[in-house]
Parts: sequence; C-alpha cells; structure tokens
Amino acid sequence: MPKTIKTARGLPRFAKAPYASRRKSLPRHSFETRQKALAIFQAGGSYKNCAKTLNIPVYTARDWHRSFLIGTFRAEHGARQQSYTPEQKAEVLRLRKEEGKSYNVISQLTKVNRATVLQWIHKDIAQQQAAEAAAQQAPANDSEMTETGPIGAVAEMTTSGPTA
Repeated sequence: MPKTIKTARGLPRFAKAPYASRRKSLPRHSFETRQKALAIFQAGGSYKNCAKTLNIPVYTARDWHRSFLIGTFRAEHGARQQSYTPEQKAEVLRLRKEEGKSYNVISQLTKVNRATVLQWIHKDIAQQQAAEAAAQQAPANDSEMTETGPIGAVAEMTTSGPTA
C-alpha cells in the first residue's frame, strides 16, 4: 500500500517519491534520431513504424508523434544547447597533451566549457588506458593460442577418445 500523508485540510493524499519530480537535464535520444523520426512522420509513417525503424520505445515514438500532430515536436538543438566540432575537441586534447595547459586555460583559449574540457580529457585518458591494456594482453593471448591451439586440442580428443 502506498504511503499517504495529510494535506493542510487534513485530507489524505499519496506521497510522492523524492526522485519523482526530478527531470533529466539531457535528452535521452540524440537529435539525429529525432530528425529521423520527424522525416518518418512527415512521410506519413506511424509511430509504431517509427519505433521499429529507429529502435526506440513505442511510447517515446507515440509521444513524439502526438507532439508532431499538434506542432510542438522539436528536432533541432535548443537555443542554449552548445555543440562542438571534432576540430575543437582535437584542439582541446592537443593543448593538454602537447602543451600541458591547465583545464581553465584550455577552456579560455578554445571557448569550450570547462566541464566539457574535463570530460573530453578524462574520456581520452580512459580510452588510451584501455588500448594499452588490450595491447599488453594481445601478445599473451597470441602465444597461448599457438602453444595449446584449438586444433591440437581437437586432435588429442579424437586420438585418445573411446572408440565404439
């Protein structure tokens, strides 16, 4: 049974979960997906067709279709939403790697938000560490495969196995 609370008039009502009123700050689906959905709706496609084609939840496609029908569906970036080019990202990474600039200096030089600079740099470091770990494991895996080899194991099983 859901928890109830008393209102100012003394009437009971259901209590909301503390996280129920919070809204995600970023859209769940990319604007490219939204633009593809808009093209499907403009071509006369249904929301079920849109959901299946774009691999999104049916309920999301239904809500987008309803918004499209009343004219409030947005498929472009908001006025306050910033997008950066790959060249800007490459410049940020170059300034950090080659010149060793601080996050604040990079942010001021490139006009990229400091939080975005941090995110790009940390993601790049994580990708480099993952690549180095994979490179270190690759030779070990290759030598293991040549020594034991799946073909040798199959040959051993066929020669030493019971015969009928």
